[in-house]
Amino acid sequence: MTTIERLSRILVQRYKLDPARLAPDQALGALGIDSLGMVEMLFFIEEEFNVHFPSEGITLGTLEEAATYIDGLIAEQRTAPQKAAVQRAPSARPASVDPSA
Repeated sequence: MTTIERLSRILVQRYKLDPARLAPDQALGALGIDSLGMVEMLFFIEEEFNVHFPSEGITLGTLEEAATYIDGLIAEQRTAPQKAAVQRAPSARPASVDPSA
């Protein structure tokens, strides 16, 4: 299932929107969801996609833009733990050579 399909499913199930109204170029702000509902939607998205939105405000324009943004977050947040592990790993030191051996 694509990101847009999963987003559409959230909108249909949680906000009882008509699936026929949902197109990739559909502006999310034009769906009749109030500001509290939009904040709530961010929580649903975080739960569905197992991502965390940054604390600063974000704008998710259209359904397609939201999907692209979420895909970027998924990629970024999957690589972040790997980068952190590499940074925490002890540096490999070359074995010292004992000249008397």
